[in-house]
Amino acid sequence: MTSDDFDDASQPDDDFPDRTVRLPPGDRSLAGTSQQGRDMMFAELAGVDMTEADFYWGMFHDAVLEDAILTRCDLRGATFNGANLRRADLRQANCALDNLGGSTDFIGADLTAADLSRADIGGADFTDAKLIGANLSAANAISALPAHRITRFNGADLTDARLGGARLNGAIYDERTVFPRGFKPDQAGMVRHIGSRKEKAKPRA
Repeated sequence: MTSDDFDDASQPDDDFPDRTVRLPPGDRSLAGTSQQGRDMMFAELAGVDMTEADFYWGMFHDAVLEDAILTRCDLRGATFNGANLRRADLRQANCALDNLGGSTDFIGADLTAADLSRADIGGADFTDAKLIGANLSAANAISALPAHRITRFNGADLTDARLGGARLNGAIYDERTVFPRGFKPDQAGMVRHIGSRKEKAKPRA
């Protein structure tokens, strides 16, 4: 089954068709396909394998992507605000800035236990996201446009997250951000954001 076939099957012939994308766990019809700018809002894609798909500028607001495989996907400029990405596989995914300098947004998303190891998250917005137990090992959070689009962890919960080898220089956080026990954001080059100002992180007691 191709993604086009699924599009046709997912739209009932009535005055108000349900355009919500739904695929069963293990489905691979989107893997390796080009889906640039596709509307995936409220999509139900738990356990779906989308390896190496191109979702540039895709819209995943409030989508269910629990256990989904997004390995090596192009997610630049995509929006995952409020999405469920618990245990999602985002290894080596490209979540960096798009060609116009727009960010990939995970605002309020649940990335509990998600795997973002070796992902490019430079310039991404994780404001108020749950990253509890997430794996960010060797992830790159250094923005290509540090003066305009900084990687944001304001209000993010990184409890028990794995940050070994992550490049976090210049990424910002605030007083609500929760880090793994013993993690020193200043030593990682992160910057504390207070109001409209950014200040170098101070060592915690």
